[in-house]
Amino acid sequence: SYDLRKTKEVLDYMTNQPEKFDAVTIKTSEWLTPLVALLAKQYGCIGNEPIVAFNCRSKYHMRKELEKGNVPIPKFKLCKNYEELIEGIREIKTPCVAKPVGGNASYGTFMIRDEKDLENLKENYENSIKFLKEKAIDGDVFAFNKEEMDLMGVNDHVDMITDYLVEEYMDGHEISIDSLVQDGKVTMMGVEDQIRMTYPYFMQLAARLPYIYEEGEKDVIQKLLEDTMKAMNIKNSATHTEIMFTSQGPKIVELGCRIGGDDLHETILEVTGYNLMYESIMIALGIHREYDIQTKCHTMTTVIMPKKTGTIKSINIPEELKNDKNIFNIDTIVSIGDKVGTPPERFDYIGYISGKGPTPKEKLVTGLRKVEAPSFTRGRMSTQ
Repeated sequence: SYDLRKTKEVLDYMTNQPEKFDAVTIKTSEWLTPLVALLAKQYGCIGNEPIVAFNCRSKYHMRKELEKGNVPIPKFKLCKNYEELIEGIREIKTPCVAKPVGGNASYGTFMIRDEKDLENLKENYENSIKFLKEKAIDGDVFAFNKEEMDLMGVNDHVDMITDYLVEEYMDGHEISIDSLVQDGKVTMMGVEDQIRMTYPYFMQLAARLPYIYEEGEKDVIQKLLEDTMKAMNIKNSATHTEIMFTSQGPKIVELGCRIGGDDLHETILEVTGYNLMYESIMIALGIHREYDIQTKCHTMTTVIMPKKTGTIKSINIPEELKNDKNIFNIDTIVSIGDKVGTPPERFDYIGYISGKGPTPKEKLVTGLRKVEAPSFTRGRMSTQ
């Protein structure tokens, strides 16, 4: 085994190995996309350029590329310390959102709604960075050193853990789109409704796939995706893009040059019959693909989150869930002995349960928009 967080060392190690590769691609690991791009380049394979992968990985560089491409995004400001964070909030104005440049899964992201939230800003900021540094050690989030960023062609260096963006708050409902890009052609494979926790935090609570389009939305989303991929220079890759439908129109929240995380690979397989990992391999091999996307079922995913800070002592998955034919995925991402908690001290997920049904029947209220979820048996998965 080798520590994949040490990008330069991995590249040097592979240079001295006899293996050769016809394709290099990735499933869901956001933090490994620059390494995959570097390896693809090293072996002469089809894939993203290293700087493209880094620009998707760094929210700051992503914003700059989208801004240059005239893609609609929120106003933003890079902040490298607490004093600059305060300045950024004053410039962007409340309500606004603070998020780490290299974070994922809404780790360390929080909203500043008004002057009262400013009273707790320093504590929230320091708690978030403490959590992110812990995640960096565990492997979910990590920074690149100067040599590694130089390898990727990065001129404007950032610290992926401690540098923050302040962005204008975007009102509206959020969706995510998993698409495949081959030779610049963008095909939407799965569009998902996002249901997130009550502000000031943004961690995902549930999701529905497929998204039920309102009139004219599909064409708008397709055009925005095409403009986004062009601005980011993504030509052959799976992509995961988040869009917010704001009162000023749809804006890009962020994107990754990889398959969406959590249950999305399995859910899109259930809904469409297409295996995104297989399709990513075909694209990386240069094999031309055509798609006929049909909805085979409707799905709902519920995210399991801790209710308080503590240590996982046991995980119980009831037999009724294991045996329910409409539950197609139960996953835990924690182990016995893991410490978990809730914002603002921690930003932990425990796992998720995904179920399917033939039609969207059950109503859920997100707080901003009613969404429909498939009707399927709901049991309870408990942790202590």
